[in-house]
Amino acid sequence: IERVSIYRRPPKGGHSRGVADYRARRMADESGAVFQHGVASGDPLTDRVMLWTRVTGGTDAPVPVEWAVSRDPELDDLVASGQVEANANGDWTVHVDADGLEPETHYYYQFTALGSSSPIARTRTLPDTTDHVRFAMVSCAKFNAGFFNAYARIAARHDLNFLLHLGDYIYEASNTPPKTQTPGADIGRPFEPLTECVTLDDYRTRYSQYHRDPDVQLLHLSHAIIPTLDDHEFADGAWRQGATEHKPEYGTWADRKANAFRAREEWLPVRRPDPADPSRVWRSVALGALADVFLIDARTRRDEPVGGEGMNDPTRTALGPEQRGWLLDSLDRSKASWRILANPSVMGRTWSADLPEEVRPGLTKVKLLNDDGQGPDFDQWDGYPAERELLLDHIADNGMDNVVVLSGDVHVSLVLELHHNKDEPVAPEFVTPSLTSQNLDDKMKWPRHSGDSEAIAVRAQELLPDWQWADLDSHGYVVVDVVPDQIRVEFWHLDTVLERTPNEELASSWVVERGSGRAARVS
Repeated sequence: IERVSIYRRPPKGGHSRGVADYRARRMADESGAVFQHGVASGDPLTDRVMLWTRVTGGTDAPVPVEWAVSRDPELDDLVASGQVEANANGDWTVHVDADGLEPETHYYYQFTALGSSSPIARTRTLPDTTDHVRFAMVSCAKFNAGFFNAYARIAARHDLNFLLHLGDYIYEASNTPPKTQTPGADIGRPFEPLTECVTLDDYRTRYSQYHRDPDVQLLHLSHAIIPTLDDHEFADGAWRQGATEHKPEYGTWADRKANAFRAREEWLPVRRPDPADPSRVWRSVALGALADVFLIDARTRRDEPVGGEGMNDPTRTALGPEQRGWLLDSLDRSKASWRILANPSVMGRTWSADLPEEVRPGLTKVKLLNDDGQGPDFDQWDGYPAERELLLDHIADNGMDNVVVLSGDVHVSLVLELHHNKDEPVAPEFVTPSLTSQNLDDKMKWPRHSGDSEAIAVRAQELLPDWQWADLDSHGYVVVDVVPDQIRVEFWHLDTVLERTPNEELASSWVVERGSGRAARVS
């Protein structure tokens, strides 16, 4: 618990000078046109990390790109280097799986092409043995809804091993969306393209826009990213064979989904879990003996979301049989101190027939109830109750008292307890707020933390047995601090996303003691 006191201090020794130096060199280089999309790193392991950039300004011919990895930000102590090729087939993006690295070590890297050098960025490998890991988690970055202030705040931290991204890295939506979706804010950040993303070029253009954002670039300069996905990487309400917002005139869903997967793989620093399957996202990440992180895909393999009695069909699945089998087996085989489930959508119950009518419209606005306010939002795990109970039963029946669920998607901050047979707590769940996507005050046009908003949160906590705490208004991110016997979770909130601002606050802190299955609030 005392470690929070060092969160805002720069690191001691050479890294403090080095970080300042490479950021200063970045400012000198960012006027260049060749690497206008910046650089990024991701999917770190103990001995390797995926490095990424994109080359702009070449001809139709392939472009040779040199890369280098060093222990120091001056790139004087090189540990790896080589040359790869950017070409039109990969949208001029470059991926380097830099291996032969040491565990839990900071490295610096740079690309060179067409006579120009990229910014020098920092990354970090995972530990092979450790008793402490700290990472941030985020979700839901809607470009036309706000500025990515949370990315800038995360980039400024020197205390993180990596960033866990729980999905909606991009939004595929139109700048003039249908009534079923929330329009953007009037802040001069329209989507590119203005229309909904359907073709491969559409998705590539949208990723390009995101990667030109200065806060996105700053984030990737500072930390490796470990991402899963949500529906907006594809289309709103995506499922195995379609999406709520996919229309026949767009062509086949199979083609659109393939376009989205291809652009995602091109534009993110990711490594395929299965080289033969470009659509597989689920995988596990080992943090030494301290924790196993299980990243799941609860969108592209699921059955179609349905309401009413149909959602109670015991054969319905959010994961798909193959992924579910992998997850249950992986949970069984884990010997780590903690089992952490990185889950894109809310797993806890957000519906009760006892909810009074006056709170239902607000909860409906933030996708915690169905559109009519008379039932659960079946787009979340509430719409797949049989499979959720199967998973919770498996955890409880096998005595897994070290499971923590980390979730996103609904744009609000939540702390929940997942119950076995609605009585026994099985695991706590922490839901990160959105980076920018509209939450309750945005949608209702209320001041942040208005009395109406807070009253809805309080009543929901009183009547929903899973709920321990809620903030329905704030944007931001979550920091997760893991030691063998305890996980501390901190909600960091921003004062606004409608303008660029450095202001943030520690809104709420929670501790999970291993073996408790509960989250305890820290004053």
